Amino acid sequence: MKPVVSWLGTKCEHCIKCLKSCPADAISIVNHEVQIDEEKCIHCDVCIKECPARVLKVHGVHMNETMHQHDYNVVLIPTSILSDMKSYEDFQRMCEAILKLGFDAVEQYSDIEGFLYKKAIDESHKREGIWLTSFCPTINQLIEKNYPTLYERILPYDYPVEIAARRIRKKHQGKDVGIYSLCECVGKMILAKEPFGNEKSAIDYAMTISHVFPKMNKLKSDIKYPIQMNKYGVKSNVEDLFGNRSLSVVRVEGLNQSKSLLDLVEFDRIQHVDLVAMYACYQGCIGGYYLWSNPFEGCYNIESMMEHYNAENIDLEENEYLIQRELNRQEIKSMKERMAWFARVNEILDTLPQYDCGACGFANCRSLAQSIAKGDVDIQACRVKRKGDRE
Repeated sequence: MKPVVSWLGTKCEHCIKCLKSCPADAISIVNHEVQIDEEKCIHCDVCIKECPARVLKVHGVHMNETMHQHDYNVVLIPTSILSDMKSYEDFQRMCEAILKLGFDAVEQYSDIEGFLYKKAIDESHKREGIWLTSFCPTINQLIEKNYPTLYERILPYDYPVEIAARRIRKKHQGKDVGIYSLCECVGKMILAKEPFGNEKSAIDYAMTISHVFPKMNKLKSDIKYPIQMNKYGVKSNVEDLFGNRSLSVVRVEGLNQSKSLLDLVEFDRIQHVDLVAMYACYQGCIGGYYLWSNPFEGCYNIESMMEHYNAENIDLEENEYLIQRELNRQEIKSMKERMAWFARVNEILDTLPQYDCGACGFANCRSLAQSIAKGDVDIQACRVKRKGDRE
């Protein structure tokens, strides 16, 4: 896959906020340049939010350059977009405005989300142990890269937007269809073929909602697009609405809280729980970086429209939603190799001051030790040690 977050560099203040805020320790500053380790990056957009100079950016797709390439263009809208609407009628008018951007159809996938929401709750009660559910690519990458022992505990369901895209292709079989996904976060953007080269995807292009919102707003009129949303799918997008108190479900939002809970699950410290539902963003998907409202009002907006979510429930065949999860590692080391690697890193770490000051250009001393162990930098990158050696 192509690099996702780009460093523009020209106005970088070298304030190290990006590397200090990164929850995956994927950022370093070497030779005054910000470098992002794609093997560690979980595409959470935290660094983008924290950068005061706005020199970290994710590039999207421009419709004007792609829509003419297909005979029929379909846009998939995320359920979380409801959080930015004051009424259901306003939502339908906005969908009509999206259509006027040049699309032939506007499609939703809340009914697929609703099916998987109910399936997750039902199946987790029947399976032994604690199961994890997340349709957030960021959370799934966090588990894959930092908690590989728990990766097989993620319920084996594909992303709803991918399922929707495949269903659209089947519906329009024989027609040259271009499928666009409007995205509320960076994580969902990486699912598409473009702009980051995920060739396995059924989605052609990913665009941020914030990029097209000004155009949508100008095109909005009194005409309403006849679109219906499924209430269970809506619930699956909001942390506050997922499950209820009578179910053995733990809901957690935010990367720090998710990491804390995964630590407990990994060491068998969570009891009497069947299912853990996780979201990278505050309040769930409605906290996505590319939504233009805020999740505080968003939760209220979504709940206030609950009586309008009348899309029927659907049933999916197993071959439509079940997937085989495999660790996507370039190199899966044996336990002996892993222990040797950790021993080498710890040996180097013991020689460092362990102040985690960030002056070396790494988030903490362990990240520096790992880079030294890989041969990317020299131990003299540690300014504190360098000064101590001179004295």
